[in-house]
Amino acid sequence: MTGKIITEFQRIANERGWTFKQIAERWGLSERQLSRIAQDAKTRDLDSVKGLPKKKKSK
Repeated sequence: MTGKIITEFQRIANERGWTFKQIAERWGLSERQLSRIAQDAKTRDLDSVKGLPKKKKSK
């Protein structure tokens, strides 16, 4: 079985309604930089993504 491995960072971001593109723009990073951070997320990175406001789901 092949597929994407969802990192803890990505799981939190998804739960809060954020895409990597949106977070990267907000934090002034490229999507590639953010992806690298997510792959080896430190406590500070997880704390930061947990601190993002929850987005309302669009219909």
